[in-house]
Amino acid sequence: MAALEQVIILFLLIVVGYIIKKLKVISNDMNRDVSNLVMNVALPAFIIKAMNFSFAPDVLIKSGKLILISACVYSFVIAFSFFVTKLMKVNGRTRDVYQYVITFSNVGYMGYPVTKALLGDIGVFYAALYNISFNVLTWTIGVYYLTRDNGKEKGKSEKDRRISIKKFINPGLVAVITGFILFLFSIELPYTIYKTLDIMGSLTTPLAMIFIGSILADVNALEIFTEVKVFIVCAIRLLILPILVMIVLKALGFSDYLVSIPVIITAMPAAANAAIMASRFNNDYYLTSKVVFLSTFFSVFTIPIIVMLINS
Repeated sequence: MAALEQVIILFLLIVVGYIIKKLKVISNDMNRDVSNLVMNVALPAFIIKAMNFSFAPDVLIKSGKLILISACVYSFVIAFSFFVTKLMKVNGRTRDVYQYVITFSNVGYMGYPVTKALLGDIGVFYAALYNISFNVLTWTIGVYYLTRDNGKEKGKSEKDRRISIKKFINPGLVAVITGFILFLFSIELPYTIYKTLDIMGSLTTPLAMIFIGSILADVNALEIFTEVKVFIVCAIRLLILPILVMIVLKALGFSDYLVSIPVIITAMPAAANAAIMASRFNNDYYLTSKVVFLSTFFSVFTIPIIVMLINS
């Protein structure tokens, strides 16, 4: 019941974003600024504050296991995305987009807030380490998905598509490394710094949900609900993958955070950055927006189901 209440709260924040965008209280320029504020300031503060724990051997062991589990889960999901798109008989940019959204969930805007709501700061700590794979794979396999057909297209040079090590360095990853160092050496932040990070980090959830709602306000919902394959992709993203991950992890004897973190992160809707990445690499931004819209909408109903299955 608590999980359902938390998801309803997140959903209502999304509704607020949707309404104020429709009423033109905020614009697309504001969206860009809010996105930058969340990803570059609020979320890093949120992560560092949540990771400010005293060192504990059992937490370190679980962290190492979660990083390994993350690598295995992503490897499975990547292979699964190739299999599914072949089965669905989709090619070209449609295949590119479907594989991207199947592989990458919304770990930033929804993953952290949901984890915080359900598992507290320790959940965010583990989720931050689990999501290291996301940061690496987005700029490798993710870029591959969206650019493999670009040799036939105009508009993007080889320089634009080149993968640079600089792309791996982002405020979120820096925050994870910083937080983990604080944990390893049991460095307790001064109260003023801790409280400042706490206040800035508290902006993450409301701003992230409002941002998602404002994006959804730009999508023509009537057109989306007529595409059967988009529904299939959403079902894979929101139900099939997290359930498969949960079954396998429990069968291997894992429990507690070693199951809940991977399953919750996998159960999130399509990555919010999917449309941005598709646009940047000259792929189908419109189709990507449709999947982000539908998966985010249905996640309000599927996340409580997945949480109940984890706890059963």
